[in-house]
This record gives sequence, structure tokens and C-alpha cells, in this order.
Amino acid sequence: MDLRKDQWDELGDGILTLTKDEPVKAFHVFVELPTVYKSCIDKFKHQILEEASNVFLDPYRVEDWSLALHTLVKISIQLVKTGMRLDLIDVLMGNQIVSFVTAVKKLVEMKREHFLVRGLEDFEMSFSRDMNLYHYTTDQCYFVLVLMGKIEGVETDLTKEIVRKIKMLVTEPNIKPHDDLKNCREGFDHCWNDHLKNLSSLEVLRIFASTELEDRSREIAIRRLNVLLSAHSLEKVPIDIAEIRELQPLLMSCLKEERISDSMFKVLGEVVNHVTYEMMDNQKETCYELRDYIASSTTEFQRAVYIFQCLTVDLVDEKFLYPVMENLFPQIITSLDPPGYLLVDNSCWVLAFTGAFCAATQLIEGPGYGDAVKEIAHKMIDSVRELVERGMEVGLVRRAFTDVETIVNKQLEWYMTSEYKFLKGLLWRLYAIKGMKWESKIVLWRINVIVEREVKEDEKELPESDDELDWLNLTDEKVE
Repeated sequence: MDLRKDQWDELGDGILTLTKDEPVKAFHVFVELPTVYKSCIDKFKHQILEEASNVFLDPYRVEDWSLALHTLVKISIQLVKTGMRLDLIDVLMGNQIVSFVTAVKKLVEMKREHFLVRGLEDFEMSFSRDMNLYHYTTDQCYFVLVLMGKIEGVETDLTKEIVRKIKMLVTEPNIKPHDDLKNCREGFDHCWNDHLKNLSSLEVLRIFASTELEDRSREIAIRRLNVLLSAHSLEKVPIDIAEIRELQPLLMSCLKEERISDSMFKVLGEVVNHVTYEMMDNQKETCYELRDYIASSTTEFQRAVYIFQCLTVDLVDEKFLYPVMENLFPQIITSLDPPGYLLVDNSCWVLAFTGAFCAATQLIEGPGYGDAVKEIAHKMIDSVRELVERGMEVGLVRRAFTDVETIVNKQLEWYMTSEYKFLKGLLWRLYAIKGMKWESKIVLWRINVIVEREVKEDEKELPESDDELDWLNLTDEKVE
């Protein structure tokens, strides 16, 4: 449910109090909020901006530094949403810009570039998730370009790449940098992107499929293709169905390429989703080659489950879904076992969690799959509970929750009563886990808000005690 204006004002008072007492917690709460009322922001914006500056100037924990940067950017985005002019936002946040640039210079002078890189990488990851979730406009992304432009003269060899990636996030497809291009590399990227804009989707994919090119050129190409297909999905750029059909075999060959980087494979998954949605939802044609790729025992599990959880179409075709589940289901259940310790890359467990969620929502209407859905749900809940108890929540659980939030946003259009009941029960059971940090719970709260707002009223039905999935009604204590 949406908060009323008076409730947003009350939330603003709460964030102000939290900012004064525990500013980092206030940052966490604020960056996770959707669009809020101006009166809510006005209550705490000056205080929270001041605290963000303090974190910049006294860097201790890289997570806090990154969070302060995200807070700074999110304030500007919220202010743009309220209608405030960009020049006034520049004036309002002038001191914070100076603090940020000063902090970057200080970190470089102190030979702490690795701290700076980690902070910017954390910001890039969280801001990228927000962009996908909230579909920021050009003006809303303006402040990110300002900040990155300010530190271009300070950046080192270590930081150049992450600054470039952040700028790439907000300069595609339509946002243009406000400063002149500073070096040859950026000049090449700009010209290459302009060249790609004159090509068809098939021509761009052929360029990406060419392994003769360097990774940077290929990454720009696949991002451009993703933009093209996104615009087609939004009915802004028409692409002939015959051309989309031609994309399919080439996409399959790209999926099977072994040397493709993780960042390119991530965007490739989004491209596959656009094409699959067009073919299976709009054209009612089953993508059997894609099914065989995901269902193949030779496909690496993490890649197979990632592509599966990228698919936003309702997989009503049993000939597609069931073979995929026969391969993925046992591996998902096994991979949901909590890792013994935190690794640098914990993506396998996170992918298993999101894959499990997608499997449950896709199977819940399937006849005879009630037990499988129960097993998935129990495993998800038990795994999260164990990670919380072992203090491994931040690096795993919260990341998985935010990924599920993104998935829910994309799947919502086909959610009906069964999916609604399942998700409500799952959220309730996860929220009831003892010891879970409130930063994780606020993600669950956001998912609940989205579901309540977007699912049609006549589809909303809470699970009852005699429901087939009666596990949804059990308290955490009863399950244990």
C-alpha cells in the first residue's frame, strides 16, 4: 500500500532523528525509499547532506563512503522529481560536491586508490540497480555526471575504468555528458557508440558476436543492442519480427561463447529476455533452442540459472518450462545450501535464490508441482535463516532480496491470485526470521509495497489455513 502524505511526513521526522543519532542507518533507509513527498525530504535533506560530507572527509569504512555517495545522488534525484531546477540543486549541493572532490583527492594522495575503487564499484552496483528499478530520466542522472566530471582530473589508472563505467550507465541511450570528452579513449567510445546507432539490431549483434574485437568495443555493442530492444519493447523503436527471428540463432551462439566476460554476459541475458518475450508472448512461438541451452547438462549452472531468471515472460508452455526445471531444480536446491564462509564472489548462492524464486512463480500454476514449490520455498526460508544466524546476511541475503525485487518488478504484469498469495506468504515468512537486520527487512517492505500497488485488487487473496501452500501461514517458531 502507498503511504499517505501525513505518513510520509512522519517518515521524514523519523529519518531526521535517525540522521542525528545514527547517520549511516539513515543513509540505508533513505537510499532504499521510492519517490517521496517534497515535504518529507525537506525535513532532513540539510542534515543528511551534512552527514554525508562528514563521511567523505573522514573515510573509515568503504561501505559507509559508498553509501554516503549514493545518498548524495539520491537526494539530487528526489529533488529533481519534486520539480526543483538543476541550477538550484547545484547551488544547494555545492558544499557536498566540494567535500566529495576533496575526499577523492585525499584518498589518491594517501595512496588509498583501492579504497576509492571499491567505493565507486559499490556505488556503481547499487545505482545500476536503482536505474533499472526506477527508470531515471536524463535530469535525474545529471548529478552523477557532474560528480564524475569533477573527479576526472584526479582519477588514477586504477579508477579510470570504474569512472568510465559509471558514466556509461547514465550516458546511454539518451543522456549526453555536459563536459567535453577528455581523452582519446572516451573519444573512441563516443564515436563507436554513434556508429552503432546507425546500425540495425542484427548488425549490432553481429559486431558483438565477432570475437576479433576487444572487449570494450563488444561491451558497448551489446549495451547498444539492449537499448534498441528495450525501446522496441516500449514501442518506441519498431523492429521487424523477421529481424528479431534472425537474432535468435546468433544469440544462442553468443551464449555458448566461453570467453565472454561476466559483465557482457549480464547484458546479454537482458537481450535474450527482450527477444524471448517478443517471440513467446507477442508471437506465441516457443524458443526451443533457448530451452535446450538452459536445460543442457553441459551448460554451466550459474549461466543457465542466470538466463532463466532473466526471463520475464510467463512460461505457460510446458514443453519449455518442464525440461528446464528437470535440469535446474535439483541444482537450485543443492546450491541453496548456505556457503561455509563469505567468498569474494558469492554469486552462486544469490543466483540459486533468485532462480528458486523464479522457479516457484513459474511452477505455482502447474498441475502436480505443489510439492516442488513447497520444497523450494522451505529451502529459501531455511537458508536465509541460517545465514542470518551465522552473521552472513549483508553479503548474501540483502543482495538476493534486492535482485528478487528487480525480478518482481519485471514479472508483475502476469501475477494473478496464485502468484500474489505465494509472494505475500514468502515475504511474511522471511520478515519473521529472528535477528534479520532492518536493512534487509526494508527491501522486503519495498517488495510488498510494489506488489500491493501493482497487482489488481480482484487478484488479491491472502493464503488461508486450508490452502495447499499452508506453510505460508506458519510462524517462524512453528516451523522450527
